[in-house]
Amino acid sequence: MDKETVKPFLRLKLTNEKTSISGSKVGGIPYIPSKDAIPFDSEGMPLRMLAQIDCRELSALPDFPQVGLLQFWIGQDESLGLFTKGGSKVVWHETIDDQITEEQVSTWLAELPQPSEESWFPVESEYRVSFTKDEEPMSMEDVHFEPIFVKKYNALTESDPIEGIYDLSEEAYEIIEEKHIGEGHKIGGYPHFKQEDPREEKSKQTVLLLQIDSEYSEETPVEWGDAGVCGFFCTPENLKRRNFSKVLYNWDCG
Repeated sequence: MDKETVKPFLRLKLTNEKTSISGSKVGGIPYIPSKDAIPFDSEGMPLRMLAQIDCRELSALPDFPQVGLLQFWIGQDESLGLFTKGGSKVVWHETIDDQITEEQVSTWLAELPQPSEESWFPVESEYRVSFTKDEEPMSMEDVHFEPIFVKKYNALTESDPIEGIYDLSEEAYEIIEEKHIGEGHKIGGYPHFKQEDPREEKSKQTVLLLQIDSEYSEETPVEWGDAGVCGFFCTPENLKRRNFSKVLYNWDCG
């Protein structure tokens, strides 16, 4: 099963350093070509950029864009846009205007409505992102894992077939879980969840565009509620078409 499901991914490392306005980063000042390009939710509040990726760094991932910037925006309310219409948006800037400055963008952002409540945003600083190529089998939390595992397990077992992965012994379950946890910051590969996968088994949104996990370090703290994790998903077809209008955004915590 591991051999059949292995996927390449990029592991993201965050460092407490600033980068250029168009560099790969989590948090900080985003690149935007104009003030009108800032996304808003249905309540009239501007979204805030969670992360942006210089697509030239994505050459190791099939079908991902290789030029421009891929940005991930989320709401600034208590649910971080999870329960608000238009509370998240993924934007691909195919080209970059080198004349746009951080000072311009900061001015545009300062003119927008600001949240009246305490900030719940998971990142308060700008972190530079670096990338390491890796690969991994399907994570245990992925909604597609259990049906594949059960089918293969029962095909190899002459007696005592199982209906679900929780029918395994506690020892066997822990061995599998230890090797199939999709934690960490990443692009591609398989997701990690603190609760459960929001996708249904028949879902075609199998591409993990970005995962930002909680990180309790002094240099690069990230916090999604109580040790939560965030993910963005799309279909392989929409990725190839560069259509990011129907991306599934999710975060949950323990």
